[in-house]
Amino acid sequence: MSLPVKKIYIDTKMKTFDSYSNSNFKWELPETVALPHNTIFFVDDICIPHSSYNIETGINDKIYMQVVDVACGGTTNNCKIIGLTPGNYNLTTFANHLATIISAEFSGIPVSFTVVPNSNTNTLTITPNTANYKFKILSDYDLKIQLAHSNKPWTGPSYNINNPADINDIIKNTSGSASFYTQADPYTTGSIDLQPIKNVYITSPNLGTYKTFSPSKGVTVIKKVPVNANDNQMIFSNVTSSNDYLDCSRQTLRTLTFELQDVHGNIIPLHGSHVSFSLVFDKYPIDD
Repeated sequence: MSLPVKKIYIDTKMKTFDSYSNSNFKWELPETVALPHNTIFFVDDICIPHSSYNIETGINDKIYMQVVDVACGGTTNNCKIIGLTPGNYNLTTFANHLATIISAEFSGIPVSFTVVPNSNTNTLTITPNTANYKFKILSDYDLKIQLAHSNKPWTGPSYNINNPADINDIIKNTSGSASFYTQADPYTTGSIDLQPIKNVYITSPNLGTYKTFSPSKGVTVIKKVPVNANDNQMIFSNVTSSNDYLDCSRQTLRTLTFELQDVHGNIIPLHGSHVSFSLVFDKYPIDD
């Protein structure tokens, strides 16, 4: 049986009116397409703008911070969720922004913080301006496990334990620690990573007859696209291996749904920029 369609060109400029965004959208075919047995497809001709920010709302824009009053015997336990302003930062502007917002949040105690960048090691050092307070920035491990058993538990606002949307991947604050940091013993981050999105995962629940698991445990990935461009440039990707083929036998297509996700399963904001790619169909060389 011949294929009813060979290629479908997708461009978010022509997405359906009820699509959420250019990274979470629907595509309407002009007619229903019934794919026969032994049909395979791959995603090709991919053009994705690298227009997301390195700090994005709801993805990595929060710091979970705990400040304890040493002078009062540690009886005062101040826990805050501090929101960063979305945008693109370099090491210096990121350090300046952190110092401003952290100090503002704890100004009523009062304590302020310096954040000093080191361009040689690509790290930041965070120091309180007084010996009267110690602090820690909570890792994901702390948020999920350690605080339940801590003698200084979290007393701040509630949060989504499955998606804290924190900056820990950026500052490499990945392992749990009981340690608090002080003026004499400040906190130095790991190597700052201001390009948090390394791959774009294109997903669609309408295509593919087998599960393809993403790192976030999603089951509808149809293409992994490495981010091979700088900010505000285009990410291009084409098929390089037969391993890119996926089975789509006996599927009926009319309205297709697509999402562009990061490694955590978050939909990647594109801030109005458009995406295009093509779906290429073929017959597996074994017929009925």
